[in-house]
Amino acid sequence: PYEYSDYNSSDDQSLTFDSYTIPEDDPELGQSRLLEVDNRVVVPAKTHLRMIVTPADVPHSWAVPSSGVKCDAVPGRLNQTSISVQREGVYYGQCSEIRGTNHAFTPIVVEAVSLKDYGSRVSNQFILQTN
Repeated sequence: PYEYSDYNSSDDQSLTFDSYTIPEDDPELGQSRLLEVDNRVVVPAKTHLRMIVTPADVPHSWAVPSSGVKCDAVPGRLNQTSISVQREGVYYGQCSEIRGTNHAFTPIVVEAVSLKDYGSRVSNQFILQTN
């Protein structure tokens, strides 16, 4: 699960979501097989971001090579990394921690958008979660 903690006003109202692989037999035209997810991580372009990485279950390794980011996630620990995506676009990565059946190479998709679009996307996510 992902959480945008900057927008938490209380424990009951936080912006959280899961991101799962699109099944091999269900891709839309233009989607990459085994790399696309149902919910992308959306970040503002041209902005320095600090990310706290921790797993909910087993060890993971959050890696997006084109952004120069790889951060191990170990249960019971908080790791921190920074990311600064300079161009708008879609960036693909994978969890590089092999941890059992159907867990290897879990895809990660980061979508960098303009600051204006980012604000409206976050607002829409809050509206969807409260309804």
